Amino acid sequence: MPGLSSIILPPGFRFFSIASLIFSKRFSKFRAARRLWARIMKERFSTMKPESRMLRFHTQTAGYTLTAQQIDNNIVRVALQALSAVLGGTQSLHTNFPG
Repeated sequence: MPGLSSIILPPGFRFFSIASLIFSKRFSKFRAARRLWARIMKERFSTMKPESRMLRFHTQTAGYTLTAQQIDNNIVRVALQALSAVLGGTQSLHTNFPG
């Protein structure tokens, strides 16, 4: 049914994701997911509202990559993870304390 997804999927629909250490692969996946979501919403569900075609997601940095013995390295790890999320287009970001 054309336009049905505008009723089923409101503009406030959001996803949760994690940013790991593989920098270029991670932000590339975020960007690809946003494009794929927009295409599926437009072609399969015929969304009428542009807001319904926008993929919104929250990202958290990967705390499992941090170690107590490498505090200085942890700061760089968290910074790279956060940068990959921002370059991928995240709407909100949570960083783990690297200490």
